[in-house]
Amino acid sequence: MVIRYTCEKCTSVLKISDDLAGTDGKCPKCKAKFKVPAPTPGADEAENEAQSDSPGGGAESARTAEAEIAETVAQLVDMPTEVTPQVDLSAIDDFDPMPGPEADNSAMGQAGGSSAPEAPKPSVAELMRAHEEAKKKKAAVKKKDKGSLEAAAAAADVMTAGTAASALTRTYDKKRSGGSDTPTLTREERRQAEQRDAVITYAKKAVPALVVTLVFGYFLFRWAFATPLPDLEYVTGVVTRANAPLVGVVVQFAPLAPTGGAPLENATPSIGITDEDGKYVLKYDPDNDGVLPGNHEISISTISGAVYPMAAQDQKKTVSSDSTTFNFNL
Repeated sequence: MVIRYTCEKCTSVLKISDDLAGTDGKCPKCKAKFKVPAPTPGADEAENEAQSDSPGGGAESARTAEAEIAETVAQLVDMPTEVTPQVDLSAIDDFDPMPGPEADNSAMGQAGGSSAPEAPKPSVAELMRAHEEAKKKKAAVKKKDKGSLEAAAAAADVMTAGTAASALTRTYDKKRSGGSDTPTLTREERRQAEQRDAVITYAKKAVPALVVTLVFGYFLFRWAFATPLPDLEYVTGVVTRANAPLVGVVVQFAPLAPTGGAPLENATPSIGITDEDGKYVLKYDPDNDGVLPGNHEISISTISGAVYPMAAQDQKKTVSSDSTTFNFNL
């Protein structure tokens, strides 16, 4: 006998074996605890009669028994048992997974809408023809642009040179010069430039040679016409005034001819200028120090020519190898 119990919480109808009457049970759906009631007499007979009266009662009773067994097992292990429902495949023959364009068009027509038929895609030949036409147009535009640039360049050359002939000449010169941007010279300008370069080159080579020749000629002339240098004596001394050195005064020794004798040859006076210590050194010429041996007339003066007065014994001196130092105190 089977006990039918309605869960008070989820209103699920549970079928429990009468062997479990009076025990504690748990709803497999909502987990609510309850006490299994005692079986009701006459309940199973009414259910069996209802099942036998209905068509297919034998199969349903078998399924009912299986369900009761499953519920009993679920109650015993305290776990819900869910039977996977069977899929109803009765309508699979009426299902169209991919309706065609005709179905779409008919559906749209039924909805009251209208649409133009889709344009056909171009063929490969048409695509190739369109590509060739675009390529020809691009080449024509490029050729036109190139011709315009060449015409502009030719016009610029003509405007710059003045005539077509000069433009051709300039173009030829430009090609001959390697395409340089340096302005091309005319024939006369090139000739003048070549002459100028030749003069500069000759001057660079001739001027040093000319300088060397002049210097050599000067020394040769001086050697040929120079007077032999006589024997000289090195003469020095100090000039003071009130025992203080005189600075920057000129001391001169002028040679004197002997009495009744022949005049002296190369009777050049010797001159010296005192330094900051009043010391002087007589020079025969700018390149040679010394004084001719013999008697000399002495004079001391400023740079401007003012002569200092001197004692009589200082106005004349005799220069020899034994007497070469002469001091003067004015």
